[in-house]
Formats: sequence, structure tokens, C-alpha cells
Amino acid sequence: MNIEQELKQLMATPSEPTPRDLRPYVMSAATLLTADIPEKEFLISSFMPTASFGMVYAPRGLGKTWFAMGLATALVEGRDTFLGWQIHKPGGALYIDGEMSLSDVRDRFRGLLKNKNLGQLQILPSEKLYQDGKPICLDNPTEQESILELLGKLKNDDLAPDLIILDNLSTLRRNINENDNSETQSLLDFLIGLRHRGYAVLLVHHTNKAGEQRGASILEVPMDYIIKLSKPQNSQIVFGDNPSFQVEFTKVRGKNPNKFPFVTTMEKDADGTWGFNVDLDKSEVPDYIIVLRAITETSIGLTQRNLSTKLGFAIGKTNKLVKRLRDESLLVGDIYTPSPRGLCELHDWFPQVFPKPEEYQTYQSEIPF
Repeated sequence: MNIEQELKQLMATPSEPTPRDLRPYVMSAATLLTADIPEKEFLISSFMPTASFGMVYAPRGLGKTWFAMGLATALVEGRDTFLGWQIHKPGGALYIDGEMSLSDVRDRFRGLLKNKNLGQLQILPSEKLYQDGKPICLDNPTEQESILELLGKLKNDDLAPDLIILDNLSTLRRNINENDNSETQSLLDFLIGLRHRGYAVLLVHHTNKAGEQRGASILEVPMDYIIKLSKPQNSQIVFGDNPSFQVEFTKVRGKNPNKFPFVTTMEKDADGTWGFNVDLDKSEVPDYIIVLRAITETSIGLTQRNLSTKLGFAIGKTNKLVKRLRDESLLVGDIYTPSPRGLCELHDWFPQVFPKPEEYQTYQSEIPF
């Protein structure tokens, strides 16, 4: 056989790739249980870990972009809450836009930012990319590498985002069948990879005709949470033409936030910026937990009258809440001291403020599932 024939044969029968050795990746149960693995921390409430992958979806024009931008600005400005959800620590955000004009992006963020702390909010607008004929395509492996390089450069500039928002999925994909699970796999691998790199990733997406998330069902499988925005049923709480929507979770891997679903309406504050109007009764932290935290963080001259003044509660309400804390053994006897169980509850609600008590494992084993 001459060289030409050998080359033809090699080209006709490509060699099979060598199987890789997976043994080095296997961990024994003993190794896993004793490994120094950091405890899971949360960025927002009890549903969005610092390393996470989730989605918010809604019908066209309902307000999902306002929702995503509002969340980004609340995080960057270090506010205590967004829609009643606790923000455990301030962080940076990268907002990747797929369709809006530059002026619309500017005007919306201008209307949402309250203290004008702009440093940690980075925006990748679509307008300039389209002008160069190179819009983002999340399914393209080369584009995925470009985004990873961007994240590396932001990190070098001390601008690494804690939260990456992709708004919206339909305009950031092209030349694929969005209903095909196989064609979605590359995108899914990339987004899961971002989570494993420590980022919180939020997809903004549309509903289909049935009112559920549009596209391949495989997209939902690895997600930590899914938030659905829908048109409020009670017309009395929709004010004028301002964005208004019902918020509900259709999936949560962690602890489901309290008192959901609920309705929020956007209104202009006194300073001219947009805010989200949520009934105070919908705050996710129960009143008795708020009292328990106040007791724990107050060490001098503590009385129920002082607690009432500090929290803005009526004395009768404070009396009932303190009684509940004692009835549920969250306080030690008749004194204003949190019990071990009380400290465990505080860690559940405020994991970045209160460290995990030694009794936490026993406490968890007592919770019925």
C-alpha cells in the first residue's frame, strides 16, 4: 500500500477518541463527608445561593426587565431588601442585554438607581454589538469563551459580578430550535459552568401560549429556582399603567420564601425614582423572628416597651410575639436570651449574620419533611 492509499484510509476511518479516566474524580463517602467544603451562602433570601442558576419568566410586556433591573440595582446599591426578600450582602452585577436601545437601557437604570452608586453595575448593551454586526449568541462555543474572557477581565479590574443577568434568552440565541432539548444542551452546559465558577446567573425569559416558560423543557432541570410573573387577578391593586405583576415560585431547591405568591406594582418615589410597592404584610421575615433578632442584638436595658419603640410595633403586639418566642422555646425561660433553638432559627433566616450553632445538626433533624 502506498502513502496516498494510507492517507485515504486514515481519512475514511477516523480514529475513535480515547476514553478518559474518571477514577481521579471519584470520591468516597468518607472523603466527601470530611472534606473542607464551604457552607452554601445565599445572595438573595433563601432561594438564590451565591453560586446559582435560575430564571424569571413572564408574558411579553408585563415587566420582567423591570424586575431584573430592579434586582440588579438593589444588589449593587446594598439595599436591605428587594420585594421583601433579604439581600444578604451588597454585590456587583453584569447586565447582558439582548434587544433594547441604548437610550432605553440608560433611562430605565436612571429611573431605578437611588443613590447613584454605579461602580459595581456593569452593562453589556446590545445596540453596539448589533451595530458591529456581532450580537451575542449564547449557543456559540466561541461566544461562550468571549463571555468567560470578559468575566476574567472584569475580575482583574476588581469588577467581578456576583450576579449575571441575561435579558432575554430569546434574543440572546439564534440559528437554533429553542424547543429542541439536544440543541439546548450546549447552552445549558455553559450556564451550569458559570454556576460552578461561583456566579449567580439569572435568565430572563418569555412564556409560551400556555403561560409556561417557552422552549426546551431540559432548561428547567438544573435550575435552583424559577420565578413566574403573571398578570394580577385583582384589578383593584393595579394602579394606572404602571408595571404590575404577581410573583410566584414554580421551583425552589432551597427554602421557599414565606408569603408567596404576592402582587407588586411599580410607583415613583418622592425622589422621582421608581420603586416596587409591596404590601408590608408580605415581608418574608416573620414578625416573631424580627423580635428575636432585636432581642439578640440588644444587650442593655431591654424591655418590651423598648422593643416596641425600636421596631415600631404596638406594645400589645410585642407582648404576643415575645410570648410566642417563649412558647416555642426560642427564648431561655423568662429572660431575654435566645435559646440554642432560637440561634438555629436566626441562622436559618440570617445565615450571613448569625453563624451556624453547634446544635444546628440536631435542630435540622427535628424538622419534619
